[in-house]
Order: sequence, then C-alpha cells, then structure tokens
Amino acid sequence: MAARGALMGGRGGDGENLERLCQGVSPNDEPCDFPATVHCPTCGRWFCDAHAENEEWHSCTLAPGEEGGEG
Repeated sequence: MAARGALMGGRGGDGENLERLCQGVSPNDEPCDFPATVHCPTCGRWFCDAHAENEEWHSCTLAPGEEGGEG
C-alpha cells in the first residue's frame, strides 16, 4: 500500500492524524471504505490508491447535471 498522505496535488495532511476514507463516487453509487491517501486538486476530494486514477470514481469528471450512480 502507498504511503499515507501521498498527494496527487494540492495541500498535504497538515499534520492531521485523522484517517480519511475514500470519497469516490462509484458508477453504481457504492461507497468505498478504504483509507484515502490521494488528494484530487480539481474536485478537492480524497481517494484511496485504487480509485485515485479511476476517472469513473471522481465527481469532477461527471457530465454537468450528473451526480453519479444509476439514474
């Protein structure tokens, strides 16, 4: 697993000891409970290693008016 607090961009953990959970939005609107280690500078959300590079889990890549999940 990658080092905790690794960044895609933006601010770091600022010394926080709180464990963040992945804030990814799956195509099926299912939550991810893995620890978040990567910060997205576009949407400002935190993602686990698996979802950080998966555009389907980023709300910043959804079409305008879409919220994720099955409609």
